[in-house]
Amino acid sequence: MINKALPKDIRVLGWSPAPVDFSARFSCLSREYKYFFWRENLNIVAMETAGKKFVGEHDFRNFCKMDATNVHSFRRQIMLFEISACSESFRGNELWVMKIKGSAFLWHQIRCIAALLFLIGQGLESPNVVDLLLDIEKTPRKPQYTMASEIPLVLQSCEFEDLRFICPSGAKQALHEHLKKECLNYKLQAAIFHEALQSCSCIETDDSLLKNSRLKRTPVYVPIMSRPTEPSYEERRAKLNTAGKIQT
Repeated sequence: MINKALPKDIRVLGWSPAPVDFSARFSCLSREYKYFFWRENLNIVAMETAGKKFVGEHDFRNFCKMDATNVHSFRRQIMLFEISACSESFRGNELWVMKIKGSAFLWHQIRCIAALLFLIGQGLESPNVVDLLLDIEKTPRKPQYTMASEIPLVLQSCEFEDLRFICPSGAKQALHEHLKKECLNYKLQAAIFHEALQSCSCIETDDSLLKNSRLKRTPVYVPIMSRPTEPSYEERRAKLNTAGKIQT
């Protein structure tokens, strides 16, 4: 009944009795995320070496969008980090996935981690840059960099204590049919784009009129540790105090 009232991208599989003070956010013991990406020319070994550095308890203030108003501790524990190949591929390009499990995460933490790992995979940064960014004594201010896209990010599962979900077989079958239909729809769209891609190869081009035009300059990569930095947590708090936004 609930599924009939929900959008197509939200499905309910089961339910569980819960305590009155239960919170889906604060009662969660652990969360597991998956981030999908195309391998292309990425150095997976370097990415895996760097990713393992996140395992354990660290201060992740340089790997998140800082909320100095509501968050006062940036220490979080990562329990697991893995990179593995998926069964999908396209024209020799393999689909891979990062799996990250932790007790809790900061705002945009996974997307920031993925962004740094992609720079390492491209050979633009060394895996050691992770050590420098996790050391808040050496790097108290987060260097400016663009987060990875939110589209491939999936919250795979959440762990709760003493919750026993009741999942009717009918709901499971309905979810199976729904996901099967969605897969077929997306594969149909992919086939259409693939057809357009093949058609592009048949188009004749003529660049003779562009010979005298200026060549575009190749962007110069600026290493992470040489980039401008954002304000530190202490500087943000001081600014909030000055603006009177913090009540004592």
